[in-house]
Amino acid sequence: MKKRGRHLLAFALSCSSFAAVAADQLVWSETYQQFLPRFATVGSINGASVPGGEPGALVTDPTRVKGPNGVEFAAGRLWWPDQQLNRVVSMLPDGTGFKTYNIAGAYDVDVQGGMLYVTRQNSGDILRLDLSLAFPSAEVVSSGLSSPFAIDVTADSVFWSQVGASNRLMRSNLDGSGAQTLLTGVNAYDFEVSGGYIYLTTTDGFVKRANLDGSGLTTLASGLGFLNGIDVTDDTLYVSALNGVTTLPSGTQTLGAGRIFSMGLDGSGATEILRAQEIYDPNQPFAPSQVRGVAVLAVPEPSAYAMLLAGLGLTALVARRRRQD
Repeated sequence: MKKRGRHLLAFALSCSSFAAVAADQLVWSETYQQFLPRFATVGSINGASVPGGEPGALVTDPTRVKGPNGVEFAAGRLWWPDQQLNRVVSMLPDGTGFKTYNIAGAYDVDVQGGMLYVTRQNSGDILRLDLSLAFPSAEVVSSGLSSPFAIDVTADSVFWSQVGASNRLMRSNLDGSGAQTLLTGVNAYDFEVSGGYIYLTTTDGFVKRANLDGSGLTTLASGLGFLNGIDVTDDTLYVSALNGVTTLPSGTQTLGAGRIFSMGLDGSGATEILRAQEIYDPNQPFAPSQVRGVAVLAVPEPSAYAMLLAGLGLTALVARRRRQD
């Protein structure tokens, strides 16, 4: 599912392996059905650099990830809601600093102004928790909603999608007042507010864009399958599909592993850049991994590092001269 990848400067500087190349870091949530030794849903948070990075699991601990709906990057941390575990889990991008919030039925999350916002589809509400507290309690921001799914929060507004019978995109003030419908007839499992636009994916394979008031709805790409995640950087859209069509060794076409696509902000050049695990074992039911959502940690170009280091050097020089005066 999202977000804020372009604010990862501190993380990029702390990881020399990331700083060595200027490549966006994909993070996505994934699930698959395990049949042996027992039937179970297995979840993971995975990562890879793009283009062409080797995928690897970041989190597989079943007490921290089992059925993640998606993954977000917000306020310098990775977040994923897990309905199987009835909690929201957070960690720093380097894999440390795990935090857990016991919130039953959490579907999507975002962080704004030190507050964690959570949608709960089955409860029909949006909650808010104060992250400055050691043990924050949940405050209801909006209630009586129809299947609230994805959420994105700006400095002055809460945006959320409603799916099922409602199929719309809504917004309100931060305290839940002033609720209004921006779009109808869109089944959006994820969207992002960025650069003065709302970018959204739909479960029937469309990537769309609208103005912040819902006007000017435009189709950017189509035919990409059951889309359930989106993240926006300065020049690229990344979207995830739950499954994709694949061909078995027998020649039969069926639903295969989930995929991640990239494209320009105008939808041009849509390209599959990652396919989840897809192992065929003739002795077991075919159970390819599903991709649940995507987040992008955008690493600065080498020139940005040079400028930053030069600026830091100048700052240190000025400070040293002041101490000498």
